[in-house]
Amino acid sequence: MKSYTTIKVGDRVAFSRAHLRSTRQFTGWAPFARGTVIQIDDFGRGALSPDLSVATVVWGDHEPTRIDVKDLVREDHIHLEPVGPALTISRHFG
Repeated sequence: MKSYTTIKVGDRVAFSRAHLRSTRQFTGWAPFARGTVIQIDDFGRGALSPDLSVATVVWGDHEPTRIDVKDLVREDHIHLEPVGPALTISRHFG
């Protein structure tokens, strides 16, 4: 079950692991950011993006941002996200 299917207005959310890795955000505020969804705009099914829903999220002291709900995970579901293979030294030098 994907977490973005259950995100609704009022939920506490974080950036998904996949989003953070794809944007190379391993440090800084983003990996630790927690916010509240204040609005969800559903753009439905289209030719370019088959299923697009954009959430407006307030991140603590930061300005509200708009982000695809597929790049979010509910705060209480962070531990359920799949983990990819870990990078190890032996993988590169062994």
